[in-house]
Amino acid sequence: MEAGRCKATAEINLLGVRHSFAGTPACQVQEAKEDTARRVLWYLQCPGYETLFEPDVQGVAAVAKEIPTPPSNWVTLSEDDESVQAAERKTAVMRLQNRLQQSFAKKLKPGQGVWEWSYETDARDESWPPLQRATVHVPVAQQSFTGPWKRGQREAQLEACQLLQTFLDSLERPEDTACGASR
Repeated sequence: MEAGRCKATAEINLLGVRHSFAGTPACQVQEAKEDTARRVLWYLQCPGYETLFEPDVQGVAAVAKEIPTPPSNWVTLSEDDESVQAAERKTAVMRLQNRLQQSFAKKLKPGQGVWEWSYETDARDESWPPLQRATVHVPVAQQSFTGPWKRGQREAQLEACQLLQTFLDSLERPEDTACGASR
């Protein structure tokens, strides 16, 4: 309760990363819970909820040039290199999605997703996890990026993310863009 109004929050752990959601203040508890639930379903791009909200292009995150670096104590893991690398890998996809949303905030239509993922599995491979290749399509940039074959969907996704990261870097430094780069 804040100033006589209810505000519901939800915390969800997705792929090892905690996500916190908050709705807008409401007069009734049920109304506040429903608003927060709709926001979570929109964020997860559940069918029927994709167009409920749109990015606030005037918001701090949308107009920031760079994603701020987290404080030194943002992770409660030990300080060894493996723990830091594991945390970086867990948040790599989320950070790249945020960067895409910032880069194309003015070109995105309300409710439009920033990317679309597809995966191929090598049907001849009998090992586990199977060999997979990820492709990420960025409709607003009219670009697709297909990574190399990797063991497991997460590894394949991270490889495609690296290609997309390189593309975004080239947009920020147009004089460095290489012609005919493999995408």
